[in-house]
Amino acid sequence: MPNKTTRKRRCNIYKTCEEVPCGEMMNRCRPSYCISGSKNWGSCNMKNWGNGYSHLEKNCKSEKNCRMKKPKSIVKYQVDVEELHNKMPYIWRFLDRKTRRKIISLAKKPLNEINIIP
Repeated sequence: MPNKTTRKRRCNIYKTCEEVPCGEMMNRCRPSYCISGSKNWGSCNMKNWGNGYSHLEKNCKSEKNCRMKKPKSIVKYQVDVEELHNKMPYIWRFLDRKTRRKIISLAKKPLNEINIIP
């Protein structure tokens, strides 16, 4: 039996990008934020973002030998990265879990509903 350092790590794929658990990554999915951090932040996903990341394509591994995995549950509080960055930039890393949940629910609302007129 091989020890832990020589054992190969198995890769998992999911039916949709929403089913990917927090902290995991699957090719072809857009990065997004969830309560416990973020998901789909990897070199294979970043190459789709523009000219500055095209050199990362050589690091991508094929998913043809990966096994399909059913998620335990789909995370309710998750938001696309561009949607969150356009509305509330720079503050994400300083927030705790409870505040992240509130931010995600606010980011899903339209701007005219969030805007407070004095």
